[in-house]
Amino acid sequence: MMVESIWHAAIGGDVNASESSHYQCTILSHLTPGTILFSLLQTLFICLERLNATFAISNRILKQLTSNLSVGIGFIITHVYVLLRCIVELLDGEGNSDKPKGCDPTYTFQKEFLLFNEIPNVVLVTVITSCYIAIIVRMVKQRKNLTEPEGLTDLQIKQNKKSALKMHRNVVTLSCIVVITLCAILPRCIYGLYFQSRPDPYARVSSVHEAVNVILLLNPLFDPFVYILRMKEFRDRLKCHCFKRNNRIESSGNQTDPSHH
Repeated sequence: MMVESIWHAAIGGDVNASESSHYQCTILSHLTPGTILFSLLQTLFICLERLNATFAISNRILKQLTSNLSVGIGFIITHVYVLLRCIVELLDGEGNSDKPKGCDPTYTFQKEFLLFNEIPNVVLVTVITSCYIAIIVRMVKQRKNLTEPEGLTDLQIKQNKKSALKMHRNVVTLSCIVVITLCAILPRCIYGLYFQSRPDPYARVSSVHEAVNVILLLNPLFDPFVYILRMKEFRDRLKCHCFKRNNRIESSGNQTDPSHH
């Protein structure tokens, strides 16, 4: 997705660009939303996986929905979805000179383009948020059961507490991902609605247009860091490195301090 965005930024923004550049911009303008859509779908799969983990017995439907096969099918469907729209747009653009072309900054803010891309995004964000709330509710209920361990052995209580701690860490990771997702998707959706309410929607847009498009990159930029920081081994090494660095700074400061001579 980063490559797509950089390429699009390099050749986009010029209304008077060549036809070949407009074709490239049109293709990239559809591929990037397809990647974002699949990223949201992956977040939904993670939510469903965490939801399944809150059940004592694994739910068969949720397990199938989060399988590798489902992820593969989701990847194909999202990209076929945007590819078909891209083909229709390329064919329609040849005979319609009034519509903004691919490299035009207003191209991705056309009503049809917004409806085609933002509605699936909003639907997925809504489902992700609902699933996240369901996970939190089930976790609260499980924690309440742990505080009232009736009829459980010490071993079962210990296992339940260990499982609850692991689940808590997973939900912290999921919370970060959901917050990043909301911050990345909602600004463009809101601005897109405002843009369509303007008297002249195809007028030259402000810097907000570029800002909301750049914000879409929050997902692919920060999600990897969330997963890396979740790894205990990485956090331990990071703490160790920072601790050693602080010790070196303190020792060098003590050596140069004249009060020690």
